[in-house]
Amino acid sequence: MKLSRITTATICFLLAFSSFGCAQNGTLQKKYGADASYFIALNSLRENNSSQAIHNLKAAAKNGSPLIARRAMEKLTEVGSMQERTASCRILYKTYPDEESLLLYVKELYRQKEFYSIMAKTDSINCKESSNELAYYRLLSMLKKNDSRLKNELRVWLSERTYSSWHNKFYMEFVKIENPESNSLAKFRWLVYNRDYLAAIDLINPVLETKTNRKPVIFSDTGKALLYGTKDFQAAATFMDSLCKTCPENCRFYCNFYAGRFYEKNGDDEKAIDRYSAAMEQAYTDGLYDNALWYILNASLKYTPQESYDFLERLIDNFKDKEYYNDFFDTLSVRLISTQKWELYKKTADLIWNKASPDSCSKFAYVTARLIQSGYIKNSTPAEVSEYFRKSLSSGSDLYYKILSMEKLELDEKEIERELYSIGNRKGISVDAEKERLLYAYADFGLAEYINDEYQKLKKNISTECAKKIAQFLWQCGNTDSEYLLQSIRIASRRVYNSESNPDRELLALAFPQNYTTAIKETCERFGQEEYILYALIRSESFFNAKVTSHAGAVGLTQLMESTAGDIARKLKFSEYDLTDTDTNILFGAFYFEELTRRLDGSIILAAFSYNGGISRVRSWVKSAAMQFGSRKVPNDLFLEALPYAETREYGRKILSAAAMYAWLYYGVSHSVVASEILK
Repeated sequence: MKLSRITTATICFLLAFSSFGCAQNGTLQKKYGADASYFIALNSLRENNSSQAIHNLKAAAKNGSPLIARRAMEKLTEVGSMQERTASCRILYKTYPDEESLLLYVKELYRQKEFYSIMAKTDSINCKESSNELAYYRLLSMLKKNDSRLKNELRVWLSERTYSSWHNKFYMEFVKIENPESNSLAKFRWLVYNRDYLAAIDLINPVLETKTNRKPVIFSDTGKALLYGTKDFQAAATFMDSLCKTCPENCRFYCNFYAGRFYEKNGDDEKAIDRYSAAMEQAYTDGLYDNALWYILNASLKYTPQESYDFLERLIDNFKDKEYYNDFFDTLSVRLISTQKWELYKKTADLIWNKASPDSCSKFAYVTARLIQSGYIKNSTPAEVSEYFRKSLSSGSDLYYKILSMEKLELDEKEIERELYSIGNRKGISVDAEKERLLYAYADFGLAEYINDEYQKLKKNISTECAKKIAQFLWQCGNTDSEYLLQSIRIASRRVYNSESNPDRELLALAFPQNYTTAIKETCERFGQEEYILYALIRSESFFNAKVTSHAGAVGLTQLMESTAGDIARKLKFSEYDLTDTDTNILFGAFYFEELTRRLDGSIILAAFSYNGGISRVRSWVKSAAMQFGSRKVPNDLFLEALPYAETREYGRKILSAAAMYAWLYYGVSHSVVASEILK
């Protein structure tokens, strides 16, 4: 039975009192003083008592601390009569004359169809720099009133900004009022955004003939339209080369970059790398520079492994953002393994140490150690193996390689605990006590629905301790609404890997929570399955969001397809079933995983690969890996590294990591035992 929003809100309110301890002494108002009026008002709005809410919001706006006073004024712009909302918007903008409050004012004026007032209020904004939403309301007001300034301001907005959902929304209104054929730029950008590339190609020349349209984003869209809308890549490459000779200097990056893409598509890798190199030199942001360099390295994978290594050796010191290249190194790792270049793998691990991202360094160090251990790399000592495992353990935040390295190094429990509490990347956080106070108060007053959005705005100034407390509150609310549980896990998980201090056991437990405990316990007893495996499966599949449905149609906690569920139902003798029912979903998912394990000779990791990629594929991959490694039995951790699908490789890592954490946190089972059990 689903609970209503009001019922869920009430339960969260009660949970807030019990967990934050403010109810017993009736100290909420004493604790928050004048600020309490704001939170009382929000609860009044829940009960549709707008007059009481307005009274308390005005009190908080007048007497509250700065941040909460502003939030109260912002909320006043949403309640009351039209005249009251307009007056509140006027006061808000006068008190806080910034773009955020202006946008609230403009949106209220738009609801009242005060288009001339919107134009007057937004005369000072620059459509090239303002928020796209604010520009949308200004330009739409101009359109509705046929303002003569529209043509020039619209051109700036369309030719100098990355196309957004607000551009798309404006175009739909534009079509209703004007003939879109009269503005080729507007139509061109709309077509590219909506992936009608073939139609967009016909507008490239008309758009570029107008000099004021020749801006970087237009050349980017030109390249994108040709990339996905034509099969004549040679002609497209020649066209982009010709544009490069006449385009403004700040547009040459895109001309060279897309010329490189087309030459690569046409099989001319030498010219492709030449154009990517030119694009690197013309990049005007670090992101564009890394993008061009990534494509050079990716193109180099078509050469021999040694030549790919030579490219990497020349370019690795030029990385701007090391994390940007993680997927390249993942692909490179698979290629070196599939071509049996064991010695070159070790050489690459040495080359990239402290130059690639910590996670990539950790992966290459671990795999190198295992290749030595398994006899694929010769003439190495046990001390060298240990050194590579130590490197893997010390680098990166990837829990998977840490767990496996700990198992191989046979660390004692104290060492394991120390390593687990040091996962993630430490970073400085400038804590703002007022912002934390706002989040704490939302939890104290049981206002779960406000927490996640507010946290996302303020998280750069929120300590890990505060993040942990609000994640704990959301987790409690998640017992009645899985969306709150999802928010809790995400907040906790990101804090585990990105915080100013080492995570503690409480934070790790929030990142790896136990929910649906009765159903999981009963199901595991029925199928003889370890609970920590099923928890890992559910966390990896859905993050405990029982309502989620994937783009492919997979449903619920264990993300089952209807076709798979129908087959399971027949085997379990269910004449009727509902995958949205959590108990049924858990039962079916556990049965399916157990069946895969049995069909794959008891291998949990192969069952995980099959759950994600299909059992037929996995059996085919096993045969291919045997040929690559020259062995009938390839160690499963090395088999994972040879899988051709990045998604399945990452899925296997997630399952093992999560299972090990659940086993350690709740069942007293060491990581080494779980790793051995899953990988056997």
